[in-house]
Amino acid sequence: MSSSSSALLIAIVGVLGTLSAPVVSQRLSARARRDEFMMQHMHEQQRAGLEVKRLCYIAMAANSRRYRVELMSYLYLIRKGTIDPTARADLQETRRRYIDSLAEAQMTASSKVVATIEPVREGLGRAYSQIKRLEDGRSEAGASSEETEAFLLEIWNKWDAMRNA
Repeated sequence: MSSSSSALLIAIVGVLGTLSAPVVSQRLSARARRDEFMMQHMHEQQRAGLEVKRLCYIAMAANSRRYRVELMSYLYLIRKGTIDPTARADLQETRRRYIDSLAEAQMTASSKVVATIEPVREGLGRAYSQIKRLEDGRSEAGASSEETEAFLLEIWNKWDAMRNA
């Protein structure tokens, strides 16, 4: 290869490099912007997912507490013998809200969180059954109104583990 051929080849490569540089840099820039957009979108989805979980957990905790308080109030009304349709409706509405928020939490939460929710769920379910039996006058051994109240107070101790999870 002669020196003039070499010079011509170098000139062609230089011109092609100069002409292709804007196209290559534009593609690289577009790729970088796309990757940055995807990362930002992924972070926003993670934040939104965490916000959904947080709201779900807040609703579940609030409805669990409200349900426990309503059970204690209902138990008090049973003791006084003053149960009325409004009290029954209030208990059922509170129970429905609790069950709805619990179901949402069970579908959203990690297995660790679900495991800590379970003892509270079981306890509230057991207390509800005991209270309804007391109301009907067919309580079981170990299910007096005082024992049921103590059980409801004991459930409160499980809230810290549930909240921490």
